[in-house]
Parts: sequence; C-alpha cells; structure tokens
Amino acid sequence: MEVPIVPRGRRPGSNISTADAQQILQDLIRAGKISVGDIARFREIRRLEERLQSLRGGGGMRGRRPGRPPAAASLAGPAVRRRVRRLSAAGLASRKVQGRYLGLIRQIPASQRGKYTKIAKEKSREAAIKEMQSALGK
Repeated sequence: MEVPIVPRGRRPGSNISTADAQQILQDLIRAGKISVGDIARFREIRRLEERLQSLRGGGGMRGRRPGRPPAAASLAGPAVRRRVRRLSAAGLASRKVQGRYLGLIRQIPASQRGKYTKIAKEKSREAAIKEMQSALGK
C-alpha cells in the first residue's frame, strides 16, 4: 500500500512559483501519486481550517502552530478566579490518614477488604492501617 502524499507547510527559502507548483501537481497526477479528488479534499481541509481559525478569533494560521487557541481568543469568556479553601490542621491530618488507608486497602485482595473496612468503621482508620500493615508485612 502506497503512502499518500500530504502537503506540508512552506519552508523558508522554498519559493516555488505558481507555474512550477501547477506543473508538479500535473506530474503527480500523471504518475498516479495524487488524484484530482485528493486536491479537492486538501482545498476543502484548508478552507475549513481557515474558517475554524477565523471563528476562534485569529486572522489565520501564520506565525503560530495549530492547536489550542490563545487565551484571549477562548470562547469560554473571562477567567473566573476560584476561592482557595483553607484546610484546618485536623482536616489535613484526616486526609493524610485517609490516603494511607486507601493506599494500603488497594493492596489487600478484594475478598479480604471487608474485614479492614469493618475495623475502620468500628475502631478507627489508624487501627485498620496497623492491621493492614501487619498483614502485608510492612
């Protein structure tokens, strides 16, 4: 299977005249490397890319790589600043214990997890952590 020829962006110093470009295309069509339908598809793709770029707020694709539009051209509107929630020392300690608990419970086979969940509910997560560490040999 032959790899289709895909047009690339113009490189600096590669100035091809319109007549040369047309001659190259005619040679490729004659050689069976490219079809008239391929050229029509490339034109349609370029037209759609230009239309998409104009909808994003840019004038064209020159001077920047395709991809995510600049922040100013975003359709999401102005950036909303989120309020940072302060965590108390007790809340932070609770999250640390929960992280240790979850890290260990994932290492326990599913058939045995209920036992440690029950310990965490009845006694405490710290007690469940100690039991899991001894069961895992840590």
